[in-house]
Amino acid sequence: MDVPHRRITALLVLAVLALTGCGTPFAALGNRSSAWINEPKVTTTTIVEEEAPRVVPVTAVRWHNDDIVSGPFETPEEVVAAVFARREGDRFIQASRIEIAAAVPGIEFPGVVPAGAEWVSSQLVIENNGTLSASPTAAFGIWSAEPYTRSRSVAQMVVIRVFHDPENADGAGDPNSEFSCARFAEESTEECSLRELNQRSTWYLRSSGGVTLIWFTGEYRYEMFGRSFVPEDVLEQMSVEMVPLAEIEG
Repeated sequence: MDVPHRRITALLVLAVLALTGCGTPFAALGNRSSAWINEPKVTTTTIVEEEAPRVVPVTAVRWHNDDIVSGPFETPEEVVAAVFARREGDRFIQASRIEIAAAVPGIEFPGVVPAGAEWVSSQLVIENNGTLSASPTAAFGIWSAEPYTRSRSVAQMVVIRVFHDPENADGAGDPNSEFSCARFAEESTEECSLRELNQRSTWYLRSSGGVTLIWFTGEYRYEMFGRSFVPEDVLEQMSVEMVPLAEIEG
């Protein structure tokens, strides 16, 4: 072999050796990079959802007529006379909680109200001759906004009417009594039944507008209407957890 060929061969050998020597750093390049490029860490957070309250204590709401100041009175008749003096033509006269409790001894009101309720309106019902009406005797509205500032269909959640009905109170739960769904049902009533709630006979009436519960306590008949957006079990709880109106604070 001549000299030029030997030189070419030597150069080729050196080139191969150089490439072989460089192979190790490049081969390890990926390994070095993987040392600091890690898999992303995923943090998992568990959120425990607490069920929103369906009712709130009645002490949490405001009474629309509690700023009415009158009295003191010694008899229910004196209270009725003072309220009647404010009459402006309607039998339903705005009255404070204290006045109603004094005029209607033993009257009760739910100890809880639907969540979202903010106000309670209260009225005594007095006939043209100045005597307390029996049908109804008092009326209450439970509102999500200040009473009469928005339409009843939107803001008035529950309506409670109290009737003085001692003649029918004793036999109301008797299946053989004259009381039946026909006594309370209206044209809009779609369903009516007699149920037991807390060992008490309660009439249940459903219409497209909502549900009405009717029951007797002492000499009074209570009719509570809840609009369709008020849960049925909330109405039942309200009817069971009744307390003397005179004992409600706040």
